[in-house]
Amino acid sequence: MNPYHRGSFLLGIVVIALGVVLLLNNFNIINISVGYLVLTYWPLLLVLWGIDLLLPDAESGGSKPGRKSGALITGLILIALGLLITGHNLDLYELNFSFFWRIFWPVVIILIGWSLLRSTSGSGGAHWAVMSGIELKQQGWKLEDGSYFALMGGVDMDLNAAEIPEGEISINATAVMGGIEIIVPPGITVEYEGTAVLGGVKFFNEDSGGVIAGRKSEYKGNPESRTKLILKCTAIMGGIEIKH
Repeated sequence: MNPYHRGSFLLGIVVIALGVVLLLNNFNIINISVGYLVLTYWPLLLVLWGIDLLLPDAESGGSKPGRKSGALITGLILIALGLLITGHNLDLYELNFSFFWRIFWPVVIILIGWSLLRSTSGSGGAHWAVMSGIELKQQGWKLEDGSYFALMGGVDMDLNAAEIPEGEISINATAVMGGIEIIVPPGITVEYEGTAVLGGVKFFNEDSGGVIAGRKSEYKGNPESRTKLILKCTAIMGGIEIKH
């Protein structure tokens, strides 16, 4: 299972469990406060997410010796943060997270807004996957300038099946607690700029991630090709992968 789909599966299980508890409460079969459960144990979602990032990719047949550094660092940070907040919620110890949250969420919102502002306004427009998925794998779909935004969702783009025009094509990809995968034909030149915040961006064999990471790079394709793909990627507590 794709790690991003696996994350959606885990989130779905948690939501279903909350729904079952609420239903049983309504019929007086049990007496558990859903609000208390959510407010107390929501950080365990961060722990599950971190564990998921550390698991090997099933699509590779488990042959990878380990996760890349970006996913490893992000996974460990999420697990530690989730456990610390859960312990605090259970009154096991006192920690003051107010300073962290005063900085973290405004920064996340600013990065999302910045990503939207730099989104391309070409004929392709904006494409949103909010707790859902977008798949562009059908033969003959037309590649155009555009932006793709995955919020707790996924976007899969296979450019091998696309009609790709000559000239420069600009794609803005933003993943917030979601995942975006872009498969690029080897002959195309790709200019890449990526930013990751508690997430990871993998550009072919280059992996960047962790608390905050940024990178610019370029892949030289066939010199005779007249097509150039410009990718601007932002991953916030999510992942983006560009591969052949």
